[in-house]
Amino acid sequence: MPVQVVENWALIKGKIVAINPHGELDQYMSATVAVTEVDSWDGYPNLFSWAPGREITVNIPRAKADELSLSSGDLISARVRKAGPTSAFVDPDSLAKSG
Repeated sequence: MPVQVVENWALIKGKIVAINPHGELDQYMSATVAVTEVDSWDGYPNLFSWAPGREITVNIPRAKADELSLSSGDLISARVRKAGPTSAFVDPDSLAKSG
């Protein structure tokens, strides 16, 4: 039985631990992020409130990752949404390197 995810968004900040081509989605990179901060996004449930101090994996459009030259060690902030029990996606328009 498919699981339905509610529309959700959160703003995360953290450090990229690893970034690699996604194993199944050709147009995406899979990034492991050590999360340092999570803020709610007005009007949407925050499904990442548990994430500070933990590592999460997010999918980033390859074109955006290339544009920002993302690599391990980069500090980032981005709006993210949970798309299923084991998948999360970054809003490419919100993704920024910091520090």
